[in-house]
Amino acid sequence: MLSFWEKTSLLQTDVAIVGGGLVGLSVAASVKEKFPEKHVTVFERSSLPYGASTRNAGFACFGSLTEVLSDIKTMGEEAARELLFQRWMGLQITRKRLGDQSIGFTEEGGFELTALNQNFTDAMQTVNRLVDDFLPDYVTQNNELKAQLGVKADGDLFRMQGEGQVHTGMLMKSIERYALQLGVVIRTGSEVIAIEGSAVRIKDSFRGEIDFQADQIVVCNNAFAASLFPMVKLKPGRGQVFITKPISNLSFRGNLHLDEGFYYLRNVDDRLLFGGGRNIDFKGEETTNFELNESIQQQLEEHLKNLFGREFQFEVEQRWSGIMAFGEDKMPIVDRISDQLCVAVKMGGMGIALAGTIGEEIAEMIQ
Repeated sequence: MLSFWEKTSLLQTDVAIVGGGLVGLSVAASVKEKFPEKHVTVFERSSLPYGASTRNAGFACFGSLTEVLSDIKTMGEEAARELLFQRWMGLQITRKRLGDQSIGFTEEGGFELTALNQNFTDAMQTVNRLVDDFLPDYVTQNNELKAQLGVKADGDLFRMQGEGQVHTGMLMKSIERYALQLGVVIRTGSEVIAIEGSAVRIKDSFRGEIDFQADQIVVCNNAFAASLFPMVKLKPGRGQVFITKPISNLSFRGNLHLDEGFYYLRNVDDRLLFGGGRNIDFKGEETTNFELNESIQQQLEEHLKNLFGREFQFEVEQRWSGIMAFGEDKMPIVDRISDQLCVAVKMGGMGIALAGTIGEEIAEMIQ
């Protein structure tokens, strides 16, 4: 049962945003920056963002060499370039908005180790030509860095210019704090179970179902959007990672991509965070279940040993997973469904880089 005060003052908003992760909060920030007078409310079903925003690897990246080549093959050069630009620009927006120190951003460098006996010279030139106006000399080959990084596996090492890392926890705290300072209302523990016209129906553990009224609704809950709108073409994808205990004399610094980005490694101070392996079992990992796949976890450990040599010693301290959203290609879905409803989903595991750009796009749609 609702009170008179609640009905008259607390159940209306100008813009309702479904999903309180990085993209949802970035959308809220962009809307408030552009329209300070609008009342913006974010609905998040969990006490912490539920998908991948607080469960990712913290890569501030745009696309490795083989990943971009795969995108060119599936989408064409123009779309692949646009996607890489969106990621690059989105990260610039987030860094400028929040500040590097507050999100733990460091530009340690991004690398890719390619398969043995494959020549990527011409392909590297193709990628560099595509992005030369905003990322000059984006990809360079430098096998001499393998020894410095401690990498002993066979293959050529390429470096991606401008790639860095963020501290995921600091990033989320910072964007939450920024949104609140702008006047955004964040309602956690509010699972959106239906959207009907201007009504956003939430499930409250104490009050049951409550309808909020909104002039504009933006769905930003990524892989979980399919439960609200089955017509949105996306599939969930579970990403699994583990982090080691501190490793003495660890020489590796930066990000390392393998196999078109299906495997990814970074240092977290003197620890290693390694993840991926979704390509081992695409169908099995097409899930919103956070449980770990033990077979994939074992293969991740084997990959790490192969990278640094069988004598390389490490202990796993913690394992977890996050839920991403994918589709036939990697281009995000940012679209207006109706006069009142927009969607911003399918980040393809690149929410950190894309969030700033997506926020600006939705703010323009709201106008």
